Amino acid sequence: MKQNWLKAILPHLAAIGIFLLLATVYCSPVLEGKVVNQSDMMNVKGMVKEAKDFYEATGERPLWSNSMFSGMPTYVTYNGPSVNKLVYVNKLITLNLPTPVNMLFLAMACMYLLACVLDFKYWIRVLGAVAFAFCSYNVILMDVGHITKMYDIALMPAVLAGIILTYRGRLIGGAALTAVATGVLIYNNHLQMIYYTLIMVLCLVAAAFVHALREKGLPQFFKASVLLAIAGVLAVLPAMDNLLITREYTDYTMRGSKSELTLDKKDVDLKKSTGLEIDYAFEWSYGPMESFTFLIPGFAGNSSAQKLGTGSHVYEQMVSLGAPPAQVEQFMEQMKFPLYYGAQERGTSGPVYVGAIICFLFVLSLLLVTSWQKWWLLAITIIGFILAWGKNLAFINDFLFYHLPLYNKFRAPAQALVLPSLTFVILGCWALQEVANGKHTKDALLKKLKQAFLITGGLVVIIGIGGSLFFNFSGHSDATMLNYFAQMMGGEENGKLLVRALEKDRSSLLLKDSIRSLIFIAIAGGAIWAYLTDKLKWQTAALVLVAAVAIDLIQVDRNYLGKDSFVDESVLESQLTPTQADLQIKQDPDPYYRILNVATSPFDDAMPSYFHKNVGGYSPAKLWIYQDLITHQISKNNMQVLNMLNTKYFIVPDQKGGQPVAQRNPDANGNAWFVNDIVWAPDANTEMTTLDHLNTKDSAVIDKRFESVLGNGFKPGKDSAANIKLTKYGLNALEYTSSNSREGLGVFSEIYYPAGWNAYIDGKKTDIVRVDYALRGVKIPAGQHQITLKFEPTTFFKGQKISAISSSILLILVIAAFIWEIIAARKNQGT
Repeated sequence: MKQNWLKAILPHLAAIGIFLLLATVYCSPVLEGKVVNQSDMMNVKGMVKEAKDFYEATGERPLWSNSMFSGMPTYVTYNGPSVNKLVYVNKLITLNLPTPVNMLFLAMACMYLLACVLDFKYWIRVLGAVAFAFCSYNVILMDVGHITKMYDIALMPAVLAGIILTYRGRLIGGAALTAVATGVLIYNNHLQMIYYTLIMVLCLVAAAFVHALREKGLPQFFKASVLLAIAGVLAVLPAMDNLLITREYTDYTMRGSKSELTLDKKDVDLKKSTGLEIDYAFEWSYGPMESFTFLIPGFAGNSSAQKLGTGSHVYEQMVSLGAPPAQVEQFMEQMKFPLYYGAQERGTSGPVYVGAIICFLFVLSLLLVTSWQKWWLLAITIIGFILAWGKNLAFINDFLFYHLPLYNKFRAPAQALVLPSLTFVILGCWALQEVANGKHTKDALLKKLKQAFLITGGLVVIIGIGGSLFFNFSGHSDATMLNYFAQMMGGEENGKLLVRALEKDRSSLLLKDSIRSLIFIAIAGGAIWAYLTDKLKWQTAALVLVAAVAIDLIQVDRNYLGKDSFVDESVLESQLTPTQADLQIKQDPDPYYRILNVATSPFDDAMPSYFHKNVGGYSPAKLWIYQDLITHQISKNNMQVLNMLNTKYFIVPDQKGGQPVAQRNPDANGNAWFVNDIVWAPDANTEMTTLDHLNTKDSAVIDKRFESVLGNGFKPGKDSAANIKLTKYGLNALEYTSSNSREGLGVFSEIYYPAGWNAYIDGKKTDIVRVDYALRGVKIPAGQHQITLKFEPTTFFKGQKISAISSSILLILVIAAFIWEIIAARKNQGT
């Protein structure tokens, strides 16, 4: 009997339609052509502007950029169109939808796929998809512009689906799904999310091994594992264009922590650190108690920047202190307050809220689910919370930081909450599956339902009602707010009254959100109870649960990605409008100089890089030599160091209105110069401290390790007319002419990066040495010469070739595997 393929596929098409509708309605402003005002993406625009312009003008792949931190590889941010053919799969699975509709749709589709593999009932699949996609953490990521991170989170369920399918015996189809899902996940290249995915996979494989051992199914397990290993290799190879250069680049960045300085380091750091410094890495550590935001969104005060209305305690306190109500109302409309009072000292954009109903169902799953897969999901849940707590569980996480492979390359431990966010949804759906599959008696189910309700609801009641007794509602930002309120309202006593009012608003938020969570738990519990007591049919009860989950999460999500988050593209473009200072500087005909914008936070802002070659910028993976230079010289305003970086202009706020104005620095050293003298430093510490008082135009400090490269006893010389002039500027090559009657040392205002930069004098390759801790130096013979500095990273070109070939092979194999699966399925159906 032929299978009715249309009948089989219609429910899935209907689910896709639901996901499209829900994602589009939630992001409805995109239908008007609006876009999300993503702060981090504005930084990205600044980071890649010079590289994109170079590619469009020349067709040559940009590998280096001088628009940030005086020069750094651009191949880790933008190097032109990807050669990885999985880019087409990435577009296909998101239906090429606009941002952020595409990410919400992808997250729902991937979780639906996993729920199908786990054989959940139809509406449970839809519920899981909605719950996973609309977790508050996900919409916060979309709001701020963490695009690659969100893509990888969305793809996690698809990777798990492929592995589970393979271990279930669908060897070819499962391995193919694993390969393509993992390949696309790695293509999106958020390394921390890839790392967390690997942790999940290892837990799943370990649990599958134990299950196979108990069921005497080891041969099948090993056969599946071999295929999965092959799938993993096939998934990794297409990403070699990114992975190889990232691996090489990491050793030269803060995340590789190869800095040779020991000036400010603790003994423990000197002994153990091979990555980021632990204090820096453990910023944004979630508090153990703060994890109750999974259940109650306002548990820790929501956001560090949130509006309060006219019904707030702060409003009432201001009015009681004599402020005119109309002015206070206007102030409340414009001001955002730090309601957050959790453990993350630098604040947060919002809580990780998976939904009160999902938490209730998660507890129910602990009482009902007996499958072996429950245990690896629980293991991942526990691991996720432990990692997320970071420094707040130091006795475990300090050890992991120094001993778990690669873990010290990542920061912001709170990101690990993506693991329990996923497992809560899976186990919550599994609980519903146990309720609906008929394997338990109704009496047993009613008993477990009551226990889950009492546990979850009781916890909410204790937290919400007893919160004012148990919790301290003071936050890390309160001292700042006290000063702010004191200045605004005429004294410290009034400031203290307003801070106390802010604490009352935090307490009120906790109570309100606790009541809210309790209501949703009651709705879910009531729907399941009605089904078990035959007052509702399963279909109706399931629809009630899906609707309740969607309403619960979307109401919270609107606080972080609401209609106000969308703006006309013209508004974004206006942020890229040059200031008068920018326009003044850009009139300079010199093709190559640098600026430092001290009117903003110069090392956390890439917007100046949109217009200029910048001493500052934004990157969590700066070159370590440059970070050292920032810490020990630039932040101390050492003008000799700024001169050697060819800082020709400063952008500073004027004294009247704080508007940015340009100030020219006449003492900038230029693009390159000869020096009269070399100060040999025995180590990096001495090299750095010598810069404290060095005249960089006249002398250079060099580590003694480079003495043999320049020639023992080498003494640089220059005549009165000696010069080095830039004749051609490019991102991958710089050309100069030099003139000097004596053999000399040329210092180039370019950042030293040995993994690809080569120097040529009259076409003959010569050595580059590190000069002044962070610059390039070249020994130049007497006379007139043509000098070229070329960026020729062999690792990059090797990775490009591997990626182009292997991604094509992967796609061919995956397509062949799915065709094979279809043919095999038809044969099994007798067609």
